[in-house]
Amino acid sequence: MTEPVPKVQNSGRGMVRRVLPLGLPLAIGFVAQLAISFTDAALVSRLGPDELAGVTLALSVFSATMLFGLGIVTAVTPRLAAGYRAADTGAVRTWFVQGAWLAVLVGILGMAVLLNTGNILTFIGQSPRTADIAQDYNEGAAVGLPLFLLYVDARCLLTGIGRPRPSTWVMLAAVPLNLALGYALTFGAGPIPGLGVFGAGLASTLVRAFIVLAVTALLLTGRLRELGLRNASLAPRLPLLGELLRVGSWIGVRILLGEGFLPVLAFFVGRFGADATAAHAIGLRLETLVVVFALGFSGAATTLAAWAREDGDWRALRDLRSALLTIGLGYSAGLSVVILATSGFITRVLFGLRDPGTESMVHKLLPLVVAYLIVDTLITMSMGYLVGLSDTRIPTIVVGVGYWIIGLGTGILLSELTPLGFYGLWLGVITGGCGIWIGVFARTGRHIAVIKNTRKKGDAHAEPEILGPGRHGHRNA
Repeated sequence: MTEPVPKVQNSGRGMVRRVLPLGLPLAIGFVAQLAISFTDAALVSRLGPDELAGVTLALSVFSATMLFGLGIVTAVTPRLAAGYRAADTGAVRTWFVQGAWLAVLVGILGMAVLLNTGNILTFIGQSPRTADIAQDYNEGAAVGLPLFLLYVDARCLLTGIGRPRPSTWVMLAAVPLNLALGYALTFGAGPIPGLGVFGAGLASTLVRAFIVLAVTALLLTGRLRELGLRNASLAPRLPLLGELLRVGSWIGVRILLGEGFLPVLAFFVGRFGADATAAHAIGLRLETLVVVFALGFSGAATTLAAWAREDGDWRALRDLRSALLTIGLGYSAGLSVVILATSGFITRVLFGLRDPGTESMVHKLLPLVVAYLIVDTLITMSMGYLVGLSDTRIPTIVVGVGYWIIGLGTGILLSELTPLGFYGLWLGVITGGCGIWIGVFARTGRHIAVIKNTRKKGDAHAEPEILGPGRHGHRNA
């Protein structure tokens, strides 16, 4: 790392070729991460419907806490990427250590939430039986939260230096390990006693410990030894931690606002009957399965945007935006065609629907679901772009206004004042998503214009306020 890494290619086609090999491993890793939660739910379902209901709620609490922490820790990615781009190994080490401290601190606070899962669920009206089951699971899973966030910090480092594959291989290996450990600790195997839902949660913690140990070993050996992490100072730096917390908190809030919108919308859907609720649940699951893959390209966008910013290269930022638009439209439109063409398989085989009324409602809803998938994919990728520029506050406000004011308000009006009914709520979701996409696209354009104008003035080291902390700011680390 004595020399800067090669410049980002400025041609649109070249940028697509840079996004794909960086984004695909990350996308596969996110899918594997989701598979671990699905494995837990599948195993626990064998214990009975009460246990499945309790663990489903426990995973909801865990996911919300984890997503907020993930957002905070993700703020370290552009700092790591900028340090690597400038061949500043000291900055990379410093930011990585501060990200680890942040992961531990946020993880411990999150554990306090998880260890009170039962009280939280009882407070919002869940039955004591279900709340107790959820409490048992999260008591086993709680320690896994800071471990997972430490993995996120390592993944941010590997992404920031353009080498995401090691973290992906580790996460893929964790899926069958979680299945084996989860089965053994939940039901018992040989000398290992069955611990029920607590065992399922404990298995996820042990798997996350394996993930952290494996990634740490990879960072300290082989080609990654050039990072010199063995020589890193382990002391916390409060100003740097404060900077990461300030930027990352907005990311965490934005993720919660976006990810929580459709589940909360289910309360309004419930007024239209059981068929509408079932159709909404299927739409929500499809959206989750499809858009999780886009998170990989969002992570790639964060790194490439941070590299381009470090170079002061507005053309690279412009072409990155075009590449993300091309990939996002191609990916989401292609999957939308598949979903619409296989709607019968989705309803009858994948989700096991046999009720004609529910099946009919799902078929009518699918065109709206795929329209939202396209919009949400573009939003997800563009948000990664803005994270790479440390622009987090305004995008969070845009998401809040777009979904919770424009989307929800439009959906309620259409569902109540027009014959659209339940479908009006999803039209509101699409409307809010389109508003967010327009706002985010304009925001990316403004960044490009700021850097372009700065370069024209010949002040390559100027720090426009819109970009937030940092061009060459890592050298103060």
